Order: sequence, then C-alpha cells, then structure tokens
Amino acid sequence: LEFAVEMNNPGSADAVRAALEAAPGVKLLELREQEVLVETAAAAEGVRELLENLGCRAVLKGMGGSEE
Repeated sequence: LEFAVEMNNPGSADAVRAALEAAPGVKLLELREQEVLVETAAAAEGVRELLENLGCRAVLKGMGGSEE
C-alpha cells in the first residue's frame, strides 16, 4: 500500500515510523517525505486510520498484489 501522508509537524515522521513498526502485520518498506509504503494483509482503511490517529492526513495512493 502506498499512502500520501501529510507530515508537517516536527517529529511526525518518527511517530509514523514508530506506529507502523509497532502495528501487528504491517511491514514498513519506505518512509519518504510525505509518502509511506507498507506491506500488509490488513485492510487499507485500518492503516489509513492508524496514520490519521497520529494527526497526519493520509490518502491511499495505490496498492499492489503479491506474487506469492
């Protein structure tokens, strides 16, 4: 899943990283300026809510499947 995430406050990126790394079943692949890429079997809406509960606006930009 790829999200556009509004991380405007100092420390927002650190909070996003910590929350995603602590979330069960969510693997943080990449954290860039205003973008987050995760691998998960969880629902996209749940990951979006997790990000928004941190005070960051988040929008799902895209999703892909696994070849497994």
